[in-house]
Amino acid sequence: MNSRNMFLFSICSLIWGTTWFAIKFQVDSTTAVVGVFYRFLIAAIIMFLINVIFIKKNLKFPWENHKFFILQGLFNFCLNYILTYISEKSISSGLVAVTFSTLIYFNMFGMRIFYKKEITRNIIYGATLGFLGMICLFWKEIANFNADQATIFGIIIGIVATFFASIGNMFAYRNHQLKIPVMTFNAYGMLYGALFSLILGLFMGESFAFPTTPSFLFSLGYLSIFGTVIAFYAYQTLVGTIGADRAAYTSIINPVIAMLISSMFENITFTPQLFLGIVLCFAGNLIALRKTNQRPSPA
Repeated sequence: MNSRNMFLFSICSLIWGTTWFAIKFQVDSTTAVVGVFYRFLIAAIIMFLINVIFIKKNLKFPWENHKFFILQGLFNFCLNYILTYISEKSISSGLVAVTFSTLIYFNMFGMRIFYKKEITRNIIYGATLGFLGMICLFWKEIANFNADQATIFGIIIGIVATFFASIGNMFAYRNHQLKIPVMTFNAYGMLYGALFSLILGLFMGESFAFPTTPSFLFSLGYLSIFGTVIAFYAYQTLVGTIGADRAAYTSIINPVIAMLISSMFENITFTPQLFLGIVLCFAGNLIALRKTNQRPSPA
C-alpha cells in the first residue's frame, strides 16, 4: 500500500475508532432513525457545498447514475446506520464492533461475486488473524455472553447492518468505475440516505424535534463532519483504489482504537489477552494490505 492510501486508511480508522462514543450520545438523546436523518442531512449539505465551491464539477447526472446513488444511499447511509444504532441499544459497543468486523468477509465475497475479483491468500490470512484479534479484545464480553432474546436480537441486527453496509460498498465501487468523484457520489448518496430515513421516520410516526442538549449537538457535529464527511471520503477513496475487500480492514482497526481510548477515559486495564488482541489485529492488517505476487487462492 502506498503512502497516500496508508494515510487515508489511518484517517478513517482513527476517526471511526472514536465514533463509538459519539453514537452513544445520539442514541441516548433521540431515536435511531432521527439521529441518522440529521447526521446525513448535515453531511450531505456540507459535501454539496464543497462540490459547488471547491470541486466545481457538473452535478447533473442521468438517471442511470442516480440509480447507484440511490442504492448506495439506501444501504450505506440509511439501513446500515439505523440498524447499527438499534443494535447499540440492545448490546454493548464491543459486541457491535465484533459483528461489524464481518464486513471484511461480506466485502470479500461481494467483490468476488459482483466484480470477479479474486480472493488472495493474504486477504484470507489477514482476515483470520484479525478476527482472532477481535475475539481476544472482547473476550470478556463474549465469555459473559447472555443468550437472552435482547442480546441475540442485537447481534442479528448488527450482522444485518454490516451486510447492508457491504451492499452499499458494492454500489460505491460501481460509482468509482463510472469515474464519478468520491465527494460527489457520497453527497448524493447521503442526501438520498437522509431522505429514506425521513420517509421511514414519518411512516413510523417519529418526532423529528431537534434535540438541543450540548452532548447531542457535539456528537452530531463530530459525527457529521469527521465521522461522515471526512471519514467516508477517505474510506470510499480506498474502495476505489485498493478495493472494498481490503478497505474493509478498517473495521478491524476501529475497535482497537476504541479500546485504546477506553483505556484512557474508562479505566480499562490492559491485560496480556488485550495486548495479544491488538497485536493480532495489526498483524492481520499488515498481511492483508501488503502487495503480493502470489497466485490467488481458488474462490
